[in-house]
Amino acid sequence: MARLGNSIDVAVIGAGPYGLSLTAHLRARGIEHRIFGEPMGPWKNNMPPGMLLKSYPWASSLSDPKSELTARNFCTERALPYHDELMPLPLSRFVEYGEAFQARYAPNVERKTLIALEPGPAGFRASFSDGETVNARRVVVAVGLYPFKRLPREVEHLPADLCSHSSEYGSIGTLLGKNVVVVGAGSSATDLAALLHEQGIPVSLVTRTPHLNFACRPRPRTVFERVTAPMSGIGNGWTMAACARYPQLIRLLREDQRVRLANSPVHGPMSSAFMRDRVIGKIPLLSDRSLTGIEIRNGRVVLDLTANDGTSQQSLRADHVVFATGYEIDITRLGFLDERLTNRIRRIERAPLLSAHYESSVPGLHFIGPVAANSFGPVCRFVYGASHPARHLARYLSSVVPRIRPTTKLHPVESTVLS
Repeated sequence: MARLGNSIDVAVIGAGPYGLSLTAHLRARGIEHRIFGEPMGPWKNNMPPGMLLKSYPWASSLSDPKSELTARNFCTERALPYHDELMPLPLSRFVEYGEAFQARYAPNVERKTLIALEPGPAGFRASFSDGETVNARRVVVAVGLYPFKRLPREVEHLPADLCSHSSEYGSIGTLLGKNVVVVGAGSSATDLAALLHEQGIPVSLVTRTPHLNFACRPRPRTVFERVTAPMSGIGNGWTMAACARYPQLIRLLREDQRVRLANSPVHGPMSSAFMRDRVIGKIPLLSDRSLTGIEIRNGRVVLDLTANDGTSQQSLRADHVVFATGYEIDITRLGFLDERLTNRIRRIERAPLLSAHYESSVPGLHFIGPVAANSFGPVCRFVYGASHPARHLARYLSSVVPRIRPTTKLHPVESTVLS
């Protein structure tokens, strides 16, 4: 029997960087809310250990009202190696930072899964994996990328023990002792391939692109470079700087312009500069090839590959194939959304069309994170973008939701000064 919970003003679905940042700002303003999800879940469980964040460490901070617990402050407090630009932020350290942020700013995260969201008497009725039902006046969906993983149609029907998506690792224990092929050219592909190789697992890398792209190693920039191509949290150049700082202005552009920015080639497949030496010359690379067929023979996967110029074909056999083929936003993939809600959501392509308050065409249903990129631009695809909806939504909701709790007082961060 379902347990009926009390009504709540705001339910936040997702406890990654966007959900945690929003919660920090809601708490500070005394807005009644509950947040649901595994803190930093996909970062902990669905990304390969040893991965390095592509973003600058200074651009990888979650958002709290006074910008006290930044990635830099976290590392400084613990005397951990850190530099804003010249060294990468390891995934493991980012997860530790996110969990510390959660413990301080969102201590009441409820670790359970939303299984159904449907219209309710006071807005929405949310049903969870533990049997509880919560009535919420407003719901903010901050689920990240994981629900939107993209696999080639040819492999969707193949068994999971033979074909998988890169977002399912985490632990690579199931791949030990197997011959593995990784398909993809971005950071997920190269990071996973490097990890497999370093664990002694035979691995090859297949890419559709003619070569792998690695970011340039960070270095001090000249005055001329800083003026002509200013640095931003999502890339260098005036266009990216505008997208990073002014998502509310990006929302005012024509629909086709917003979609083009959200899917800019600037943010195409690219790996961390620090992964180059772990991949090039160490892992067999089959580049400039397209997958033209896939089948199972004698318990192994057979990939048919064709050179993009049509000059050659070959077959590649493996015990397991991992497709690091990215993500594709499509709200119909959010299995918890009731069809009555999905059908009422106006869309830009397959993403929700959002108001200035990140609100969909269903009143009270908000979306933040990568799913908002077609409305607010590419900054939504980065941790750096978490500050914008957190600050804006908390300010907006404080004007439309009764404040029934006193503002939460937060203790200042104690900083350690390093010599």
